[in-house]
Amino acid sequence: MYLTFDGFVRPRTRAPSHERARAAREFLVRAGLRDVSLRDFVVFSVASGALAAVVAQLALGWIAVSALAGLVGVLGPYAYYVRRHDQRRSAIQDGLVEAIEQLRDAIRVGLSVQDALAGLARTGPEVLRAEFGALTRDARLLGFEAALVGMRDRLADPVFDVVACALSINDRLGGRLVSQVLERLADSTRAQLHIEQEVRAHQARTVLSARIVAAAPLVALVGLRATNPRYLDIFNSVLGQAVLIGCAASVGLGYAAMLYLTRLPGQRRVLVR
Repeated sequence: MYLTFDGFVRPRTRAPSHERARAAREFLVRAGLRDVSLRDFVVFSVASGALAAVVAQLALGWIAVSALAGLVGVLGPYAYYVRRHDQRRSAIQDGLVEAIEQLRDAIRVGLSVQDALAGLARTGPEVLRAEFGALTRDARLLGFEAALVGMRDRLADPVFDVVACALSINDRLGGRLVSQVLERLADSTRAQLHIEQEVRAHQARTVLSARIVAAAPLVALVGLRATNPRYLDIFNSVLGQAVLIGCAASVGLGYAAMLYLTRLPGQRRVLVR
């Protein structure tokens, strides 16, 4: 009882504003929007919401539904890029596992770390060749450690954070164990990705069911409005609009709950400044 009371009365601790801004920036980078600022993304989302509201008003003529459509339009870009973020993160981590193994093999046959990284720019995973090419160029101009920091910031990936840390320590202190570190990292990452792929396969069925259940009322409403508008005249009143808002809220909450229950925990970056 005391813990319950304390949970309600204790002020909630929030992350500092700079940490929230950094998390938002990392989300955009992982989603492939490296050159898009947070302000531009917000402006685009608002414009998308306004367009959705106008289309809904022209199609249905209900202000309440148009307002809800505008809200969905505002959240739509974020929902799309959340999915793209997960897909791109999975592709990058698959490529990183392959790149780590190639880097380990190149070091074992006698190449230096920098020569092995330069080779990855030509023969490495296709999704990462441009990044390793930029790493090689930056290493010549700015130094190896600064180039690693730049690539780490561009990828914003926990796996490469560990790789960059291991390569940076090896560059500063030397050592013969870097190939063993890379091998263990590749094995653990591959096993983790295999588990995630199996879980995502089961998750996809639940997400598809949630989308069908959420879309069915909307399809029925639009179809009836287009074929027999008089049948839905009851929703033209204030009370009818309130009923529509309640129905939309219940569908939205149910859909959000299904997505929340099937979400996968994300990896946190711990080796960042």
